[in-house]
Amino acid sequence: MFSFMEMLKSLTPFFTAAVVIVLSPFVRERIPVEVSNYLVSTFKRWLARFCTPHVTVVIEEKGELKSNQIYEAAQAHLHTLISDSRKPKRFKVSKEDRQTASVIDIMKDVDVIDYFREIKLKWKLRTEKGEFPYSPTKKYFELSFDKVYEMDVLDSYLQDIVDRYERIRKEEQVVKIYTCKEKLRAHHYYEQERDRNVNWSYVNLDHSATFDKLAMNPEKKEMLKDDLDRFRRGKALYKKVGKSWKRGYLLYGPPGTGKSSLIAAMANYLKFNIYDLNLSAVLSNEDLRSILLSTTDRSILVIEDVDCCTKFYDKEKKEYTFTQSGLLNIMDGLWSSCGDERIIVFTTNHKDRLDAALLRPGRMDVHVHMSYCTMDGFKILASNYLNIEADHQLYRQIEGLLENVEVTPAEITDELLKSGGTDVVLGGLVKFLELRTLQKAKVAELKELLKSDDNTDVDVEEFVKFLKEEKRKNANAAEAERLLKIDNTYVDVDFDGEGLVKLFKQKKLEDAKAAEAAKVNIQKNHKNHN
Repeated sequence: MFSFMEMLKSLTPFFTAAVVIVLSPFVRERIPVEVSNYLVSTFKRWLARFCTPHVTVVIEEKGELKSNQIYEAAQAHLHTLISDSRKPKRFKVSKEDRQTASVIDIMKDVDVIDYFREIKLKWKLRTEKGEFPYSPTKKYFELSFDKVYEMDVLDSYLQDIVDRYERIRKEEQVVKIYTCKEKLRAHHYYEQERDRNVNWSYVNLDHSATFDKLAMNPEKKEMLKDDLDRFRRGKALYKKVGKSWKRGYLLYGPPGTGKSSLIAAMANYLKFNIYDLNLSAVLSNEDLRSILLSTTDRSILVIEDVDCCTKFYDKEKKEYTFTQSGLLNIMDGLWSSCGDERIIVFTTNHKDRLDAALLRPGRMDVHVHMSYCTMDGFKILASNYLNIEADHQLYRQIEGLLENVEVTPAEITDELLKSGGTDVVLGGLVKFLELRTLQKAKVAELKELLKSDDNTDVDVEEFVKFLKEEKRKNANAAEAERLLKIDNTYVDVDFDGEGLVKLFKQKKLEDAKAAEAAKVNIQKNHKNHN
């Protein structure tokens, strides 16, 4: 092996020739241009290697409020680099259930070497713990290279990585769903100094929902698709009329009617990412402001069960720091000015519980009622799960039953997923719908029994409370157990409703007499005391 000094001595004639070429126009004119250029460039690289200082560029995962596009592009580039070429000394391998192949990725504090136009670049992933407890860990890349190539790296190399990343992302069009990893404020003592960057985590949206597969009214689906198409093409129009390029949708209806599936279908149709915002992670209006600013363009912000939006009472400040009015104000202000081509979706099971201000015209552009399953919706489900394209002999009977009972698409789906041939499954569905019809009649009968002309009128809710008390006392427990499912639909069709109602009314009269007797005793004691 040659020592460094021996190697340097052996190369002395070569570099002497390069110096002569650089300094002497006479020599440059008398040798081929290709040879001259090669010797000069080699000489410059040699000088840069031994004489030029290195520079390190730090690329943080998060920008001021949003994700750093260069970081995301670099992450994808390095993943591809070590997967397709020589591996670093240490790297990690993982595979999730739904992945078809192992995933190779870089480790922190390990050098990854890349080359660009014969420039050697060294990447390294770094992590840094937050200053306070519960602060998110910060990630960043260090990119080191010779300072002489600074402009090549900043203007060409990094831009090439970003351009390639954007091109691949558009070609793949993989829809992602983002969720907040944790509450934004863990402890109040570092509130003023805490990092307001939102810690989003994401997975690919593995949901096959499309408008064609949704169990919805066909006219309503076409209306929604047309509205989304107009929104997608409406950049010039929104700018012309002075409105933000945004659209709001309110989805309301009972649980199981397909609100979540509709959101997935919208995302797949537009190729927009979903930001699923759980309001329990939002403890102040400032948190909500940070969340909205951290979302990207071409995205759907989803706030489910918005009617359950509650106030948070800060004991230190002695005030509510997150309110529904704060949500509305931020929507009108910040939401209307940050970014473009965005959609916000609110869902609720109880539209009547929403703040009237939320229903004001112009706040949510489109209101979509997700109803119980209709015959049109059932046919779509039968096509999806049983591959039935034409009418079936049981369809007429099913249609008649669906007109008389309220059944959600989710309940129909559960029946269609049961084992057996088409005739067996549809026959089971008919029995299910017939039972629901009987239950509906029993509920009506029970409500009628609860009406009275003996001054003991009661309602169903009050009756259910009574049954819960009876259950705790182990009195009529079997009957009470069945009747505890009385949420306007689920009722055992064989219970003795009349007997239980009589028992309930008798107890109510006894309670009224006891209350009156107690009142008389109090008045008597008060009179004796005076």
